[in-house]
Amino acid sequence: MNLTNGFAFTCPFKTNSGNKALEHLPVELASLNAFKPLIITGRDLAGRNSIRTLTHAFGDSGMTLGLFDDIRNTADLNVVEQIRDFFFKGQYDSIIALGGGVIVDVAKIVNLAAALKTTDARQLSEKTAIPDPLGPFVFVPTASVTGMETSKYAVLNKKTFVSMSLMPDLVVLDPRLTKVKDGKTIAEAGLAALGRTLEACAAPDANPFMDAYALAALRFIRENLAGAINHCGNKKAALAIANAAAMSGCVISNTDRNVLYRLGQIFQNVVHVHPGVVIGMCLNTVLSDYMKQDSRLVSVLLRPLTTEDEYASTPEDKRADRALDTLNKFMNELYGALKGKMPRTIQEAGIPRYLMDDIFDVINQEPDGAYLRTVIDRAGSSSVKS
Repeated sequence: MNLTNGFAFTCPFKTNSGNKALEHLPVELASLNAFKPLIITGRDLAGRNSIRTLTHAFGDSGMTLGLFDDIRNTADLNVVEQIRDFFFKGQYDSIIALGGGVIVDVAKIVNLAAALKTTDARQLSEKTAIPDPLGPFVFVPTASVTGMETSKYAVLNKKTFVSMSLMPDLVVLDPRLTKVKDGKTIAEAGLAALGRTLEACAAPDANPFMDAYALAALRFIRENLAGAINHCGNKKAALAIANAAAMSGCVISNTDRNVLYRLGQIFQNVVHVHPGVVIGMCLNTVLSDYMKQDSRLVSVLLRPLTTEDEYASTPEDKRADRALDTLNKFMNELYGALKGKMPRTIQEAGIPRYLMDDIFDVINQEPDGAYLRTVIDRAGSSSVKS
């Protein structure tokens, strides 16, 4: 790790995680000088029970809550404009995003529109200057997350807004909301966090703070993901994966090593496949390429994928191979636990040829589009070794 040129790491949000974490929300909002929050969510995407649990947590706090619960997967800037208008008319002073994925993307852009006091949120674009800070913003995840909710990115209708200011001020993880009903949902979130965090660990610009976040996230995943898939009622394991996903958003915001992130985002935008599915398919291919560039970058992954003792006892020139072997075994364990509920390859995903053509059209616009195409081609039928 070369620190001679200095480094920077930004993670602006506070995390509250554990039993009854939601009940601390009124106090946390007050510390942000916020007393009238607007909850942005989707009753079908996040679930009515989650909405009920969140609103009941405010009890006798005396705070007035607003609720917009009609976010859908098809949300666009028209919805942002509708909520922006609702926000101003209700004189709300903060935003709580309940759920994951598109719900949080919409909430981030509403927060931007409110801070800018724009008269028409539909005019916002990727070139819009994003001020710092925006208004108080709280993220409360449910089980269905992508891991990008805590990141500096907000993506809506193929428009990508990028700023550290878009990251939340507070993340509240409560096991009543992060519990899952099926293994596929937790696997998607876990694989998305796993891939992005491993890729960041192998980046030349890694620094001690990034390593600390990545190491914690990867150990949460390594120790809990298989258990969360096999035992969906395991609240502790599900909460651990939710924490890992939240940390992965911070990690990916602090590195330029983002091949897996971009591939996951492209598939999500074009064919509405969860990025974790695509990241799981392409993970081995991308890390194998990094190993060919510099095996030392991959050798560092052995530490979070195993134990301190195993890392120390493995000869330095064997660590990269051992890391990839360990990862392959872990991935095979996960896919085995899923029992065919998640495709392991592009071919198994059954994406129609015309949609793959649309994906390649987007990929071709990327600066390294030629390389990204080779990743997809190689992940087509053999992304994970048996």
